Amino acid sequence: MRKWLVFGVAMLLTPWLLSLVWMRTAGQAVAAGQELESGAEQSDLIEGEAADSVKTAADGTAGKKILIRRNDIQTFLTLEDYLPGVIVCQMNPDYSPEALKCQAVIARTYIYRLMEGRSEIHEEELDLDYLGADTGVRPGAGSLGDKERMAGNMERCRQAAQETAGVVMKYEDRYVLPLFHAISAGRTRKGEEDYPYLQSVDSRRDTLREDYLKTMEWSRSEFAGLINRIPDAQPVSADQLPDQLQTVKKDDSEYVLQMKIGAKTYGGEEIQYALGLPSSCFMLEGEGDMIRASVRGSGHGYGLSQAGADSMASDGWEYEDILNYYYKNISLVTE
Repeated sequence: MRKWLVFGVAMLLTPWLLSLVWMRTAGQAVAAGQELESGAEQSDLIEGEAADSVKTAADGTAGKKILIRRNDIQTFLTLEDYLPGVIVCQMNPDYSPEALKCQAVIARTYIYRLMEGRSEIHEEELDLDYLGADTGVRPGAGSLGDKERMAGNMERCRQAAQETAGVVMKYEDRYVLPLFHAISAGRTRKGEEDYPYLQSVDSRRDTLREDYLKTMEWSRSEFAGLINRIPDAQPVSADQLPDQLQTVKKDDSEYVLQMKIGAKTYGGEEIQYALGLPSSCFMLEGEGDMIRASVRGSGHGYGLSQAGADSMASDGWEYEDILNYYYKNISLVTE
């Protein structure tokens, strides 16, 4: 669980790109920051709702703030204005409104947890250097339709943040670590003792999602080469495969914990990252010269399943009930 923790934390915060994209596409907010500093007229350089958020924050709106630096100019957004860019990066914005509200509470809770009672935090403190995912978004790129779609997505996420304003999750008197993933393997995973609210729960409707099951394959030599790149790997050769593939241990949700390849036993996440698998719930088998992986779900499997939350929302569940289903014995409080 420790190995996925940094990865999971990194997944929690991908807003910096979308905040930059949103500010630029809405009207060159960085240039607006320069004019704010110089006292020049703003209206010719700022337009749209995102730029209005920058202006509101700069005017001194009360509450927690995210300090942002763009092109050596520092300004800030209120945390609530920053959240839509978080949500649109983290969850499919076409998901049900109640599912988006869940993600808003998750993002807010994590930032509150990281701030540890402070009223402001630098964007650089949000562990963004650990991110490696490419969201596919390019500032200023795309057709008018793409920009209109982005604006619509941001509006849905803005509403989710607004309708949950100030709501966070706590376990006893501490903010929870609100881990989440895209699609479970049909059941979420139980966390370690330090995270008693991360319990294994049924999420079987995830199995109906289009991206639930993925098949990947490599030649035996390609597979051996990828495994041999794992730090401290014990070299394995193509002629040892697939005979020397052995699953040693899985957890109760069927995610691989240990697998022996050749003479060495690896963690499930080590193999997942080496092979580029969407999750560590996988099965390896050989056929001829090929090694095939059948992979269920996407993500680490702890906490909220976004696909599950969307299915529950479509069935009429409200966001509070969804969060209480995936995180056990928590309190939802408004701060």
